[in-house]
Amino acid sequence: MALENGTQPMPRSTPEWISKHDDTNAPPRVRLRVYEAHNGICWLSKRKIEAGEKWELHHKVALIEGGENRESNLAPVLVAPHKAETKRQMAKKKKVNRTRKKHLGIAAPKQKIPSPGFQKSSKKSRFTKAPLEPRQLYGKVSS
Repeated sequence: MALENGTQPMPRSTPEWISKHDDTNAPPRVRLRVYEAHNGICWLSKRKIEAGEKWELHHKVALIEGGENRESNLAPVLVAPHKAETKRQMAKKKKVNRTRKKHLGIAAPKQKIPSPGFQKSSKKSRFTKAPLEPRQLYGKVSS
């Protein structure tokens, strides 16, 4: 369908989805758009996501590293590579935080305060049992 001036109409543009909060999940329509924008290719393993395989949305620039929760920062990834990447990112972030705290003098000392411990008791047990008298285990068999 051509317009009066002979040009074709512009396709309807969809505004980019931007989350109001970092912990908001993307709605299904956004998941579909992200999947199609990446042609169904896992962003981490670079292989095609097959029908029925579980996949998640991954932030290209992690939220903990300053990324935003918006459609342009999302990519489809398979579950296993996503877990491994998230674990790697969290380990990196923990190390950075530990180092920053140490340099700022915030970190608590890791050594324990030495203590003398408890005194050893010299008392014997309060409950002493007398040994049992020996007894016959089997009775005599009568014939």
